[in-house]
Amino acid sequence: MAISVLKQALEIEELVGSRQGQALLRAEAIVPGAGRDAIETLMSEANLVIGQVDVQEGRVVLEGTAHCQAVYRQGGEATLRSLTAQAQLNHAFELPGAASDMPCRVAGEVEHVEAKYENGHMVFLVSVGLKLQLWRLTPAEIVTGIEGSQNLESESETIRSVRLAAEASVETLLQESVSLPAALDARTALMDWGTVTVEGVEPDLGGVRVRGKLNVEALIGSGVTGRPVALIKVPLSFERLVEMPDWLCDNVYATARLDRLDTRVEESEEDDEADADMRIEAEVSVSVKAVTASEAEALTDAYATKGPSLAIETQTLTPCVAIERAQASEAFHGTLLLPENAPGAGTVLAVRVRPVVGGWGVDAGRTTIDGILEATVLYMPGGSDRVASAQSEMPFSITVQGELDDSSWVTVEAVSAEANALMSDRLELRCLLNVSAETRVTKEYCLLSGAEEGEDVKKRPGIVLFWPGCDDDIWSIGKRYNVSVEDVRTMNGGSDVIRQGKALVLKI
Repeated sequence: MAISVLKQALEIEELVGSRQGQALLRAEAIVPGAGRDAIETLMSEANLVIGQVDVQEGRVVLEGTAHCQAVYRQGGEATLRSLTAQAQLNHAFELPGAASDMPCRVAGEVEHVEAKYENGHMVFLVSVGLKLQLWRLTPAEIVTGIEGSQNLESESETIRSVRLAAEASVETLLQESVSLPAALDARTALMDWGTVTVEGVEPDLGGVRVRGKLNVEALIGSGVTGRPVALIKVPLSFERLVEMPDWLCDNVYATARLDRLDTRVEESEEDDEADADMRIEAEVSVSVKAVTASEAEALTDAYATKGPSLAIETQTLTPCVAIERAQASEAFHGTLLLPENAPGAGTVLAVRVRPVVGGWGVDAGRTTIDGILEATVLYMPGGSDRVASAQSEMPFSITVQGELDDSSWVTVEAVSAEANALMSDRLELRCLLNVSAETRVTKEYCLLSGAEEGEDVKKRPGIVLFWPGCDDDIWSIGKRYNVSVEDVRTMNGGSDVIRQGKALVLKI
């Protein structure tokens, strides 16, 4: 009876490739009433939203929008003004092996934004960092058994494959009205920004319930003498059910991003102790990904002890066997030196910080992530009623447990930023850095892909005195002499441990 090979299908998720790059975007807006008066930009901000990801043959095209903001002073005015503009992103990454049906993970972040006045226009130059990972599902057939002969020895290993099973996204609209104290004399919302944090992910009836928080920071123009702006911080909670099949809800993770934020100041209609309300409207995109794992007992080797020999074919598979996630928070303290000839530091009005990851290094099971913290501070100089600003880039390092690799997905956010004057020429800056990292752990398996009968096994009966080498075990010895593993174990005194340097007497 001829042998037959038993096979099982297994889907393997493979990394096709990853890319990182930068793009420089430009936006313009007319400055109302600009004439001969000098225009001084004090603070600029931008938020990038990637709207479309088009995976094509051999390339990936990203499209999105950068929403830009600037706060400036015109001429000798003490009050501040603001304006907005939009820049369009259209960037292509060449990626051999890319195909239209492949899942793609994309992230884009603003690394630097600069606003300057030119000929009646505010010109924004925005540097954005882009990264992507492209995956494919490859069906593989693994050999799980060989039938048709009782003279076969086989060795097996449990192969594991973790892969993306489903993903779903929902948009959530957040609206809030915050009463501003009358003493603030709020006039207008000049600039705003926000950071989104996912705080909980739980299976629920019909899907996954995601809880999180949007921390809104709004720069409000004030009519108070000597304090023309104030930074208002408002946390907004959200909770959304993302629909997903129940059988996929046990192993899920969620992310959220801020797509749009709009703040405005309106006259208060209810609170007698406030003369204005701050209206907040934000759109947050919540995404949930579900992963699933499959396992199979796959043959890694086989041989015949007598009768027809066995000719085997092998294959190498490298599936993802686990997804490791790490989170950490670390306080940052740094000193911001004011530029030469800058007005001396007095009262700090607002702080905006933006972390940019540079890279990471691994040591003894821990990873240190390094980067640059770009900070802008608005402050009132001592003895002056004109707002001044200072910018600086400060290095940061944050350590997480686990070992990241080149394919790890890392994000760092800065929250709760504050500053105060240490001396007239320097400020102390503090914030909390939150880092999240995801690493897909892969493992290489060498497995059987097929087997056929060959010529009869040729053995010369007798006694062999065998001196084991460092790589020998009962399997390799049995295969070399076409002896069953059980017989080798018996001749080794019933033990699976082969002692190097001690002769083994084999009866063939």
